[in-house]
Amino acid sequence: MPLVLHRRLAFAFAAALLALPTAVFAAGAFTSPNAYPTDATVEYDSVDRTVRVRGPIGPRFEPQLRAVLAAHPDAQRVDVRSPGGMRRQALRAAELLNERQLPVRITGRCASACALLWAAVDAREMTAGSRLGLHRSRLVGPLVFPDAIAQQINAHNDRETDAVLRKAGFPEHVVVAGSATPSNSMSWFAADELQREGVPFVLHAPLRGVAPTIVAVQATVADEPSGVTQQ
Repeated sequence: MPLVLHRRLAFAFAAALLALPTAVFAAGAFTSPNAYPTDATVEYDSVDRTVRVRGPIGPRFEPQLRAVLAAHPDAQRVDVRSPGGMRRQALRAAELLNERQLPVRITGRCASACALLWAAVDAREMTAGSRLGLHRSRLVGPLVFPDAIAQQINAHNDRETDAVLRKAGFPEHVVVAGSATPSNSMSWFAADELQREGVPFVLHAPLRGVAPTIVAVQATVADEPSGVTQQ
């Protein structure tokens, strides 16, 4: 396909994307499963009845989390360590956890879409020494948009993230610091720092000396249509 035609098609697709209803666009209806070849592991710890999430939030994250919770209705919380990933999957997972009234506890580093998930849940926890990472959004996927269109999409996502953080009780200067951080960098906030800033969450000491019994549950999920992944 000629480069000029490819760019025109990308521009037309982006224009149609921006014209979609806000609820659809904010959910990230267009994603690329190939952008994240591996998903986070989602495993159940039967000792303290905890679902443990480790790794990137990929295209199968929310269905896999849903499957684990369905298999273990006695789960009491979700522990996360993740570098981030897909916005839509993070927000859908937050909706699921709010429906189940389960808290999310950060037990290490939680950045980008992981931070969005944590901020979007009603019950938030962190262990001492854990960190939350914020930065601006970026697009990942096979389509290349004109810079002006990509900037509009990213700006929309950044506004959505800022709104989620404000609703969660983040002070304005922390919200601004996150939105001012380039997508290829990260602003890190320690648990005790966020506590001093007045962000509402429960701070826990790290668990020591507990050998977890892990039960893994795999979910069979069809690939989502290719397009754009919004981080």
